[in-house]
Amino acid sequence: MVMRFGLALVPGLLILLAGCGNNATRYPIACPRPAILGEGADMTRYRPGAGEDLVALETDARLVQVQGGCGRGRSAIIMQLAVGFTVDRGPAYRGREVQLPWFVAVVDNRSQKVLSEQGFQDFITFNPNETRASGMSQSVDITLPVSDDMHAQDYTVYVSFRLNPEQLALNRRRGVR
Repeated sequence: MVMRFGLALVPGLLILLAGCGNNATRYPIACPRPAILGEGADMTRYRPGAGEDLVALETDARLVQVQGGCGRGRSAIIMQLAVGFTVDRGPAYRGREVQLPWFVAVVDNRSQKVLSEQGFQDFITFNPNETRASGMSQSVDITLPVSDDMHAQDYTVYVSFRLNPEQLALNRRRGVR
């Protein structure tokens, strides 16, 4: 009688164990937290040669949010990102569409070295008589290699506008807003 009971358990245990295979995609995937680089969060443009005066202000753009998530690739994490922009149109701007160059930098937290950088470009369009416009960027994919000695928490992902030296100097003078 004991023997039959033990044999009856074997098929049930095999079925249970079959569901315990290496099925990593069932579990949440670790995802590095993206951050907006403080010095690169604002991009102020003035009319060329006019100085930094309010009447010469063309546009004042801000990175206001980063959203996304992660999925698993072959020995990598695929991070999807989109950033939110707000743009104010100044008195010197004559167009309706603003070009916003931005980039994503991946940093190794252990060495603080930049591992990769990818540049992107988005546009915000002002409606007639509108002085402020907001929008989201295109969604972009960032590949983060993972291995036994490199994990999601070993990365920091920074987002910033692509600034010229004058814009960066202005941001440093006025500080993070």
